[in-house]
Amino acid sequence: MDKQPTLVLTGATKGIGRAIAGRFAPVCAHIALVARTATDLKETQQALKAIAPGCTFEVFPCNLSDPEAVQGLCAALQAQYPSVDILINNAGAFLPGTILEEAAGALETMMAVNLFAPYHLSRALWPNMPVGSHMFNIASVASREGYIGKGSYGITKAALLSLHHSLRHELTTKGIRVTAVLPGPTWSDSWAGADLPESRLLQAAEVAEALWNAWQMPPNAVIEEITIRPQLGDL
Repeated sequence: MDKQPTLVLTGATKGIGRAIAGRFAPVCAHIALVARTATDLKETQQALKAIAPGCTFEVFPCNLSDPEAVQGLCAALQAQYPSVDILINNAGAFLPGTILEEAAGALETMMAVNLFAPYHLSRALWPNMPVGSHMFNIASVASREGYIGKGSYGITKAALLSLHHSLRHELTTKGIRVTAVLPGPTWSDSWAGADLPESRLLQAAEVAEALWNAWQMPPNAVIEEITIRPQLGDL
């Protein structure tokens, strides 16, 4: 891509999203940072300005589990960015529990964030994405395999992977590349306090680098899926 791109990123303040923002910021003209908490967004915005002074960062606080809030976000992004070169559907919700014993509403909450939000954002923003742009959907190794304590989470991430496959086919003739990323266990706030060596889990920066490398492919090629795990496997 010859021009500096505009990037829309959900889940931008924590873990993989924060690492993605830091990796792409130095080459971007504009980044829309989407996350639930306004204070976290402001802190992330200031930190990114320090490493990428040539990029403009706009913040969009949004509870992606709220359908009305998602519709408002879609409208705001459409108005703010007539051209979106990279859309990264990264935000995710994880509520641990078994399907038979989890609290009522757990599946619905995760489905809203993990499937419905990227569905609506992709539908809203693809008309603003020019030929050569790139859409990423951050799924999970749980999209393909079942894990005890992650049953409903896996259902939602499997649905996201299915959405990815449909988007890949539908956007092929539009010149928009679509990539699904399936990370294994990755250090984040959800692993805080875990008595594990740092090398046992992926680092968020390693997942961000996988996205960067896929984006760097020439426009006639697309990496459709990336599965990335710790060398020692899942936990």
